[in-house]
Amino acid sequence: MNVSIFYGKPIESTAGKKGYVISVRAAADKLKCLICADENEKEFAVDVKNIIKIGDKIVYEDRDDAIKNSYSVRLGCAGFDESGRYLGNVEEITFKGDKLLKAKIGAKTYSAETLTYGDVIIVKKVKKLKYDVVKDGKVLFGKGTAVTREVLTEAELAGEYVQTNLKTI
Repeated sequence: MNVSIFYGKPIESTAGKKGYVISVRAAADKLKCLICADENEKEFAVDVKNIIKIGDKIVYEDRDDAIKNSYSVRLGCAGFDESGRYLGNVEEITFKGDKLLKAKIGAKTYSAETLTYGDVIIVKKVKKLKYDVVKDGKVLFGKGTAVTREVLTEAELAGEYVQTNLKTI
């Protein structure tokens, strides 16, 4: 592949940031980054490791925004529920790949979806189903299931989003 294909090519991040390539940079015999400019001619760099697709335009994952929008996850910090009740200190946080799954706070384990991170961790109250969600005689979600984003997405795909929400009341 020739570097000339990059020059002048439109570039767009997964977050919607747009521009065009004005230069490339290399170090130690390796292509390192693309130097780009936005519509106001403000320059920015894109690490070649973040490029997802090269076609009519270059698409890249905007890791800088991901890092800026991330939050500190600290072991040992205090955990509270939404009403301010102390639950204990964060003992462990479990993840798979890059997805946080759960956190052990005091004696209990909480789903990562219910947590808000900061100087302390706040455990949000989670709605649970009070009745089974049924479609065509088949139980989609059983009584007691926590209504998480995944459950709501699955319910929406099955056409039972409203029923799922109503059965938490």
